[in-house]
Amino acid sequence: MKRSRLKPRSKKMTQLYRERRKLVSRLLQEKPMCEARVPDVCTGKSVDLHEVLARSQGGSILDESNIICVCRGCHDFIGREVKLATEMGLRRRRYDS
Repeated sequence: MKRSRLKPRSKKMTQLYRERRKLVSRLLQEKPMCEARVPDVCTGKSVDLHEVLARSQGGSILDESNIICVCRGCHDFIGREVKLATEMGLRRRRYDS
């Protein structure tokens, strides 16, 4: 099976991700503790950024009001338990009120 190469990022997206890396570094320093605090899952130390409104739903990767700092356990939980995470306010959908 022949595999095609991935397209390189555009200049615009490359610049966006440069800004994102700076934001990730800064926010993880400012907020070292997990903001999700899912019971029986949370490890306490934030290592990831989670977009409450996903990019696929129109969320921004640079909007700080859309981002929470989470531990790996909570981030996995949010991705795995979508309905429960939405009820807990850790996820949103574009058209939810």
